Amino acid sequence: MKDGDVWYWEEGGAAAQLTALGDVVNVYLSSDGQVVAFVRQFDWNNLEIHAVNTDGTNIHPLVTLADFATMITIPDAISAVPYRIGWVPGTHTLAFNTRMTFEGPGLILPDELRLVDAETNTLSVLLAPGTAGDFYFSPDGSQIALVTGDQISVVDVNGSNRRDVLTFPVMITYSEFTYYPPVVWSPDSTYLRASIPPHDPLADPPELTTIWHIPADGSPPNILMTISIAPFFNSEVQISPDAGKVAYSSMVTPGSPPIVDLHITNADGSADVIYDSGDRRFHSWSTDGEHFIFSEAGHYPKIGRIGYPPLDLTGITLLVDVSWVDETRFLYLDRLSGSWELWLRELGSPGTLLASTTGESINFDFVK
Repeated sequence: MKDGDVWYWEEGGAAAQLTALGDVVNVYLSSDGQVVAFVRQFDWNNLEIHAVNTDGTNIHPLVTLADFATMITIPDAISAVPYRIGWVPGTHTLAFNTRMTFEGPGLILPDELRLVDAETNTLSVLLAPGTAGDFYFSPDGSQIALVTGDQISVVDVNGSNRRDVLTFPVMITYSEFTYYPPVVWSPDSTYLRASIPPHDPLADPPELTTIWHIPADGSPPNILMTISIAPFFNSEVQISPDAGKVAYSSMVTPGSPPIVDLHITNADGSADVIYDSGDRRFHSWSTDGEHFIFSEAGHYPKIGRIGYPPLDLTGITLLVDVSWVDETRFLYLDRLSGSWELWLRELGSPGTLLASTTGESINFDFVK
């Protein structure tokens, strides 16, 4: 998405503009690359979900303002708007949940899971309000992990066979939202791993963060390790996509910015090494967990690999978002003064500019 419209690019080809609307804010590409779901934002309280085929045909609404009006679950809410969106793997069915909007601040989530078929426009409720949360489809598409502020559950993809696999204390966020910890599926879809922060991230003495191994079949979970991390608000623990490694930061010297040690460890707590120290921020793991991207002082991104010194990622002004395509290639947004750029880069190469804009924002989704 750039300049409020949907664009589509395939490797080896040229980018094609699919819409001429000017109000698109997010895009979601189906797993087969055939359909793009996108969110149109008319104002802060009024958004719709639409879809278009990647050949530019069949632009149509999926979830309208009238549909969202029926999803309001709190009488004082102004509206219901889309919150988390994702395609059901291997289908043209879009899964989504909502958040409520109000006059004031705050993040209020009904914790439901809804579906809309992009071919028939059929809307349905897979899991009623209060029974879902953030959702993560398993790699094989057969299960869904559900996360709230105090629980992780797993259901079959049709919403049946619920297993409540882990409960934990709600984290104090010192703000008007509840923290839902992300989870990572194992490549074979048999287990999850999650980093659960302490109840009070600012406690003195510091409380510990726990890394959990969670069987998807409902067998008892077990603790892999506990770690003391820099305050949650400075750095979130990140588990690699293969669920085998963990990156986290431990505090050295508080301040603005804080000085931290960047740790890389196996998920079971073995082979914990301090990879680098200073004003450091971890960004993203490669798909195989062998490489990672982190930044120094906010503006100097680097490639890291255990056993090797970090390598500078030159030519980047401000790395805003990065997603690895595979073991060696990654997409990223570069924020320049007055413009945005979207790049595809391979380890050891200068990269390819895919899109740029002087507009307010640009974002992307991809499949391979």
